[in-house]
Amino acid sequence: MKPHPNSLCVAADGLNLSPHDCLLVGDSVTDVVAAKSVSARSVGYANRVEKVQKLADAGADAVVTTLEPLALAVAGD
Repeated sequence: MKPHPNSLCVAADGLNLSPHDCLLVGDSVTDVVAAKSVSARSVGYANRVEKVQKLADAGADAVVTTLEPLALAVAGD
């Protein structure tokens, strides 16, 4: 369970990557804490307005309020 990073390490290992080379998108402070604990980057998804500052304060590398920018980035647009 987060913030323990085991699931992140298992996912990275399954992709033959270091967690440092991964990005976690999550909607909770514990997601950000887990990512930081293994030097992964994180995007906080603030699906409620009160989460914006909490995710930023937790150290998310970026905070978004919609997943559209991420979907466009993955699509290459």
